[in-house]
Amino acid sequence: MTLIAPSARTDGPDPAVLDGVVQALASQGIVVTDVNTFFGGRGWSVTVHHAASGMTETEVRIAVWNTITNYTAILGAPEPLDGVRVHIGG
Repeated sequence: MTLIAPSARTDGPDPAVLDGVVQALASQGIVVTDVNTFFGGRGWSVTVHHAASGMTETEVRIAVWNTITNYTAILGAPEPLDGVRVHIGG
């Protein structure tokens, strides 16, 4: 199950960007339980509940970062200039 916190919808990118990121990560075997943005989308916080077997923590972090930067660039949303925080196992 994928849940996006309501607070993520109020401060940052369009919900389509958030949904796209969550769906793209799910297609890579990464289950996200929470996505929050802050500073108008300049920073992201993502909680990963589960990743595909065989993926290292580093690979998960890279996948999350790449997915967010790709979606924000493609859809014209603010890029995460202040970083992406990835919490694994939440």
